[in-house]
Amino acid sequence: MEQPLVSVIIPCYNQGIYLEKAIESVFSQSYLHFEIIVVDDGSADQTKEVVQKYSSVKYIYQTNQGVSAARNNGIKNSNGKLLVFLDADDWLLPDAFFININYLAQNPDAVFVSGAHELYYQPENKNWLIRKEVKENHYCRLLEGNYIGMPAVAMYQRWVFDEFQFDTNLDYCEDYDLCLQIARKYPVIHHTELIAIYNFREDSVSSNILKMLKYALLVLNKQKSFILNNREEACLQHGLSNWKTYYSEKIYNRLHFQLYGPELQVDQQELEALKENSPELYAKFITENGFNDDANLAV
Repeated sequence: MEQPLVSVIIPCYNQGIYLEKAIESVFSQSYLHFEIIVVDDGSADQTKEVVQKYSSVKYIYQTNQGVSAARNNGIKNSNGKLLVFLDADDWLLPDAFFININYLAQNPDAVFVSGAHELYYQPENKNWLIRKEVKENHYCRLLEGNYIGMPAVAMYQRWVFDEFQFDTNLDYCEDYDLCLQIARKYPVIHHTELIAIYNFREDSVSSNILKMLKYALLVLNKQKSFILNNREEACLQHGLSNWKTYYSEKIYNRLHFQLYGPELQVDQQELEALKENSPELYAKFITENGFNDDANLAV
């Protein structure tokens, strides 16, 4: 049986300190027919030097254009029948390719397969298993929330990128946007076997709550023109509500930390976002801390 080539595309922008572990996680795979392409998105750190340690890793440099452009550039310079997008600060588990290839072999109509991941919270050295079972209605389930969670758990058929690309206008949630576009039109599958580790840090892109909220809502609102029936509309509205609730709770908790932390002040933009997306939590925060509704709490 022919073994398909897997192209692993690793965009990297000033994350050279983590890059070696990401690359090593690919070389540690039980499935050995792969290529690695690192797209240096204008880094000013040791990214190039790290890649030069590996003679078989293809290095591509581009001026800083963002992660979507870097991934799209990697696609153009890859040869694999199957594609995986690994962020430079995350890593794959040893059987990641083997597991996903088997699922695709059993589901030949599927355009991509995704699995579970483990969240590693670096500041506290803690791990959480993120595993969600989704067997059907994948487009609706994605409208309700991003059950995939991170790019590296997905493996894509190459041909789909003749039709779709990562949206370079999105600074966040670009992988969520791509999966929505694909799942709306083609069959996809999901399983609960562990594929990758998501390395969550205080300076991670996903730790920017306001940007994540903004772009998650933007990505969902892009789907409005494609909604076909009442069920999809209900899923879309549920998803918008879910994202507002999820990030509003994070904002609410962070505002409390700010107010009673060393700086004794809150971020006005976060306060305004809370007011816009969760008037109930905003009112609760204002009331329990003895502020007027029109108070500017930022110093």
